[in-house]
Amino acid sequence: IEPDYICPMNQFESWLSDQRNETTSDGYVANCNGASALPLPEENFHACVASYQQDQFDDRILLRNGKVMIMTIPFQARVRYDSHYDDLDREWKALEAFFDGEREVAPGGLRSMFHSSEDFWWYDTNGQMLSTAYSAAAIALAAAAAVVLFSTRSFTLTIFSLITIGFVLTSTTTMLIAAGWTLGFLESVCFAILIGISCDFVIHFGHAYSHMKGEVDRHERTKHALIKMGPSILAAAFTTICAAVIMLFTVISFFQKFALILLYSILNATIASFVMYNVLTDCIGPSHPTYLVDAMVAKIASSCGRRGTKGSEGEATSEDEKDQMESASEADAAYDA
Repeated sequence: IEPDYICPMNQFESWLSDQRNETTSDGYVANCNGASALPLPEENFHACVASYQQDQFDDRILLRNGKVMIMTIPFQARVRYDSHYDDLDREWKALEAFFDGEREVAPGGLRSMFHSSEDFWWYDTNGQMLSTAYSAAAIALAAAAAVVLFSTRSFTLTIFSLITIGFVLTSTTTMLIAAGWTLGFLESVCFAILIGISCDFVIHFGHAYSHMKGEVDRHERTKHALIKMGPSILAAAFTTICAAVIMLFTVISFFQKFALILLYSILNATIASFVMYNVLTDCIGPSHPTYLVDAMVAKIASSCGRRGTKGSEGEATSEDEKDQMESASEADAAYDA
């Protein structure tokens, strides 16, 4: 706060004293009951403050329906909107701690005090984008795991895929940080796209690896996946890289950023899928990748089948009992006749 700054209430009290000595405001005469200082009677307070606000045009006091609702007090923060996120975070938490302490000792009508700043609006936006990026990564990894498990029917290949996708995300993010990127609106959108690109190639390799039926040596499965899917994946990587290189020379900022993240993602995804994923499958991959999932599905299906058979037997038994009861009733009726 500036050294010569005067609080709105102190300014209001000075106005009351001036009006008491030399009245120039009709609102003072009508609403302030000749007061020269604070405190004011409750029935005169809002109307008198409204008269002061209209007379002095003090925009620090905001009224609604003739009642004082908001009073603002400016202060000089120790950070700017473009300060480091950690500095903004520490300043925000320090201010929150200060206001929490003040609310505990403030009168009842002043305990809803809060602080606000455009600097902290940007801080909150960055925080939301950061948390969104983390949640998007988690959701994408979970969705990729579900798709890989569904397409390969193998828990081991699903784990290999998650390791490879995690490597692509980490390496691409590291390259972007090294290129001087910071998290912003465009970067957040591009990061969400990156996650989708990262899981494409490993899904194709995993599906090809598990496509061979029965128990086949892991080396043969890896060789089969490379021969069947390798050329298509290389062709897809080549065309995508060409598109990214062309977009690097565009004028619009979003296309430039998207091109860079697309280029890094495809390069890392290609290297990770051909080197990391296939090395894992060739060294420790399962020879019968679908055995466990197929066995679990078969067991669940047989269990449901037995339950259905028991239900049919129960229904048949009930029908037999009903027929026996009807026959007994008819016999009794014949005997009575």
